[in-house]
Amino acid sequence: MHTAERSVSLETIVETAIAGLPLRVRRAQRTIINDGSAHVVVLLEDQAAIRVTRDMFTAHKLRRRQQVVDSIPSNLGLAVPRSLGPVVEIEGHAAVATEYVSGAPCPAGDGEPEELQRLLEAVSSIDPGPLQPMLNEPLSFCGGANWYAVQIEEVIPRIDQPLRNLAREAIEALSHLEPEEQVFSHGDLGGYNVMWHRGQATGILDWDLSSISGRSTDLASLGVWHGWQKLSKIASPHQVNLAGIRRNTFRLQQLGFLIIAQRPEPEISAAIDRANKWFAENLA
Repeated sequence: MHTAERSVSLETIVETAIAGLPLRVRRAQRTIINDGSAHVVVLLEDQAAIRVTRDMFTAHKLRRRQQVVDSIPSNLGLAVPRSLGPVVEIEGHAAVATEYVSGAPCPAGDGEPEELQRLLEAVSSIDPGPLQPMLNEPLSFCGGANWYAVQIEEVIPRIDQPLRNLAREAIEALSHLEPEEQVFSHGDLGGYNVMWHRGQATGILDWDLSSISGRSTDLASLGVWHGWQKLSKIASPHQVNLAGIRRNTFRLQQLGFLIIAQRPEPEISAAIDRANKWFAENLA
């Protein structure tokens, strides 16, 4: 969490969030995970996890997002971080204590196709009907209905001049994406958001981007982390093609989020560098 963005200490926020938890939980050893773009996570030694928003842009959405997690069917077959207490708000930040989800992220490039398919099917099989009022619209984190305008007006001008046409082509391809079956989508199904144990997915974290979207949304995330070549073993060529169109805009979507969230300029500059590097290495 950026000190300049908050007048209240992280410790105070965490203490407020865990005030109603048992003493053994409140006294557990704490580990701060500071890698997320939207949240800081404080782990309480296998007992609980406290999500703390980094800014007001994210804070006002936390309550609804946690409602989604708490409404995920219990027969999913994968652990999810359900609430241990209410969402608390303090000086522009929000936090919530959740269940601890054990396991570890699958190393990049690993993961058997059969297990990736099981993971994908488990998520896409969630009935979105009861959850629909709580779900985001697709691409909500980087503009929602205005995502295209954000990309054209704010993101593309920040990309290096020689790469702008490639970036614009990627955005245009996404804006004209062929319609596909709409299912429940996690929105970022891969990397550190999925916990594994002995080669099997055991839990899913960070449901913030959940929406009703095409199956290719989660397929793209799986391919980026576990290896694109594996997608042909779990999806049709058509679905893989749609997933590729989505993948080509991931760095631009991330940059759009940071811009509209008015994050510090060093974060935005770093995201610009990552986007330029990705386009130069993959599409140039």
